[in-house]
Amino acid sequence: MIKYKKHLGQHFLKDQNILKKIVKSIKPSKKDYFLEIGPGDGALSSCLYDKVYELLLVEKDMQLIPMLKEKYKEENNIKIYNRDILKLEIDKITKKKLRIVGNLPYNISTEIIFKMLSYTKNLIDLHFMLQKEVVDRIVAKPCSKSYGRLSVMTQVYFKTKRLFNISPNVFIPKPKVYSSYLHLVPKKYPFDSKKHENQFNSIVKILFTARRKMIKTSLKSIIDESGLTGLNIDPKSRPELLNLDNFLDISRNV
Repeated sequence: MIKYKKHLGQHFLKDQNILKKIVKSIKPSKKDYFLEIGPGDGALSSCLYDKVYELLLVEKDMQLIPMLKEKYKEENNIKIYNRDILKLEIDKITKKKLRIVGNLPYNISTEIIFKMLSYTKNLIDLHFMLQKEVVDRIVAKPCSKSYGRLSVMTQVYFKTKRLFNISPNVFIPKPKVYSSYLHLVPKKYPFDSKKHENQFNSIVKILFTARRKMIKTSLKSIIDESGLTGLNIDPKSRPELLNLDNFLDISRNV
């Protein structure tokens, strides 16, 4: 019997209808190389492995590894890694372009998203189950309450789309919140250079660390009011009013 670990944010999906809906949205093919983050007891893995060329399972909980190895001992296209995804160098375990799936632990889901930003060139797409509130923030548009650093950082690297919401009732143990299924597709590299990318990351962080301040105040040591006006940006704006192009323009001109 599986002992669910609260500190690992474990909530295992048990509903077959939702699993079928997820697989239908993923559209796996025999040419695909997949990596699944946190397969748990293999509910989604068992729906995927015979539809793909290779499936890499990355599971942090060492107590689940013997069960997974026993379950898939006859399957030659499954590789199992007892690793922490936050410490795993994905490009070191395969050189293939990956499709990544996962029911992400709520307590580290944003950390996983930020980790994926540095691997966009290695990815075809990502399908993640996340806390609904996190997906609200990822897909949020400027001027909305949910719009913030996570929105900007994810959307500059990925096309984002919420596919559907999921009730707590389909998990064991049952979480206290709704989940959402999210699809991310890497965009063409949006920066002029690595320096531009670093400036972008820094400015987004500075602005949303003090999101109630006017941008002219937060950025006064980086760019003056006339510089912002020259970019057609109101210096009195607050960061939640800026779109991706505004952040790209500021970081390009500092």
